[in-house]
Amino acid sequence: MSATIHIADDYSQSQMIGIGIFFIILPIAAVGLRVWAKVLGRRGIAGDDMLIFCALVFAIGCGIVQLVAAIDGQLGQHQTVMPNGQPILEDPRFVKYEKCKFAVNILSTVGLGFTKSSFLLFYMGIFTTKRFRTSAQVVLGLVVSWAVAFFFANLFTCYPISPFIEAFYQNHCVDGLALWYAMAISDIIVDFFILIMPIPMVLKLQLPLHQRIGVLAMFLLGATVIAFSITRALVYVHVGQRLNEHYNDETYYTSPVFFWATIELSTAVLSASLPTYRPIWLNLRSRRITRPKLTYRLRSYSRETGDYPENATHDGDPNERGHTID
Repeated sequence: MSATIHIADDYSQSQMIGIGIFFIILPIAAVGLRVWAKVLGRRGIAGDDMLIFCALVFAIGCGIVQLVAAIDGQLGQHQTVMPNGQPILEDPRFVKYEKCKFAVNILSTVGLGFTKSSFLLFYMGIFTTKRFRTSAQVVLGLVVSWAVAFFFANLFTCYPISPFIEAFYQNHCVDGLALWYAMAISDIIVDFFILIMPIPMVLKLQLPLHQRIGVLAMFLLGATVIAFSITRALVYVHVGQRLNEHYNDETYYTSPVFFWATIELSTAVLSASLPTYRPIWLNLRSRRITRPKLTYRLRSYSRETGDYPENATHDGDPNERGHTID
């Protein structure tokens, strides 16, 4: 693996600050557009929206922590060392860095848990068949378990709890790199399950092929999350390799741990919000929302507009009013 992963180590304080600021603004804008779409569609705030609001708080928190680490903790800068090349463990900037790294790992884990859960609630608001809802609830339980497990794993990386996990502190800690690898790989697996869940349902919709492709593309926007998850995993491998060579320059060579955690969470908030923007698109195009018949009871787009067509149909009880999708 070391022969195939080549990532340029070219970091700076200004770069870390710029990334932190941009990925604070991005999720705020994404959620702002989500709220605007709700207003245009004349719909209230649902459970998936509440979870995204929570994820937004943690995304902003990650960005702020990165700014603190860059400004006061030498993030993206070469670490100050003693004449013999050993790190100065009592350096206040390095202490600040270590505390920020500890915080960003916990914040990003919880934030990703909220984002993944929001995706699943959004799906359950669309596809109301019993089998799909049961499957979604099982995956939701997996997501909650994943978030709780890695929250405590990061919190108790050392016992007693300490942000100083490196071997030269001589604390009782688990292997931090192994923990990062486990989290990154399991993150990809969970995201993959979430991504493929709606595909069979969309393919069964009684819509023209081009419309089914359009709906499927809307759901597959979440694939960007997997792309960032895979990148983050590869970056963790690279960081592990570089730390073996530069153990005394942690503030520089572990910079990707910070900014990829921030990037992944912020883009996850955006990806979870993109499928809700349809009312904005329709408003910009000055089109009236219309709905053809489907064979599944769906809620998402009727939730966006708040009205129910009189002739909508589905494969359930003929006396129930069906929900439709463009």
